Amino acid sequence: MCMRTNIVLDDDLLAEAARYTSIRSKKGLVQEALSLYVATKREERRRMTYRERLQKVRALTGRLNGHCGSRDLVRRDRDTR
Repeated sequence: MCMRTNIVLDDDLLAEAARYTSIRSKKGLVQEALSLYVATKREERRRMTYRERLQKVRALTGRLNGHCGSRDLVRRDRDTR
């Protein structure tokens, strides 16, 4: 999807961004910035999901007191997704 738009950008910020890359067009810099932003947010979400699952497994292991093996816990976690 391509969306044509007009935006006012900070020229100093664009100049600084251009110093960190070989991209010279404003369009290219904005596209690169958006791409990096989306990738960062995607990674944050992936890590949060992992943390939540890890907390559930830790809670289960705390309640089980060794009655269940780690393989069983991993299988249960996998099957609940």
